[in-house]
Amino acid sequence: MHDIGYPIIEATAEGPFVVTKHEGTGGKVTPAILKEQIVYEMGDPHEYITPDGVADFTTIRLAPDGKDRVRVFGIQGKPRTDKLKVSISYRAGYKAVGTLVYAWPDAVKKAQKADEVLRARLDRLGLRFERIRTEFVGWNATHGPLAGPPREDQPEVELRVAVHGAERAAVERFTREIAPLVLSGPPSVTGFAGGRPRVQDVVAYWPALIDRNEIEPHLKVEVREA
Repeated sequence: MHDIGYPIIEATAEGPFVVTKHEGTGGKVTPAILKEQIVYEMGDPHEYITPDGVADFTTIRLAPDGKDRVRVFGIQGKPRTDKLKVSISYRAGYKAVGTLVYAWPDAVKKAQKADEVLRARLDRLGLRFERIRTEFVGWNATHGPLAGPPREDQPEVELRVAVHGAERAAVERFTREIAPLVLSGPPSVTGFAGGRPRVQDVVAYWPALIDRNEIEPHLKVEVREA
């Protein structure tokens, strides 16, 4: 997996194409693997909307075409829609993420107490955020409530707290409240050598539609001499 071969498409003007990869690279290209990729984020398989047409993924046919080669053919669909998708990015405030690691015994309880202390300090300072999120990595950061209760002998857990707010100054002030937990919080803490958390811009995503007639596609090729 240290040298995975990413897919290459050998397309034809008639429509069918072959999926392959560079010889000697890792991984495989087989009909089974392509089927897994086809159903990824599928939505309605009968109406997979693209800028050039609406594909019916239930008509796709796959056939082996040699080692690490799969032929894709038989695809049907409908004409393109009168709209195009616009993916718009916009500034949506600031965020920062702070982490500390607590060790056995009672690793989770220590991390929970540290979170309680941190939130009390933020409240005392009058800091308000759009969102505050706490995760306990090693216990429930991935599965949330489905993780069940923590183990009594949990060897360690990472407290991860993130804030998102409209005011940079408030988020910046939050970053100064992580380090004090080392000396004035639960014991057996580590993982703070990275320094104060960094304040980052939040870039949000807004999908929208626009009439195709409003778009004038063009291609400009500039050739510059070396």
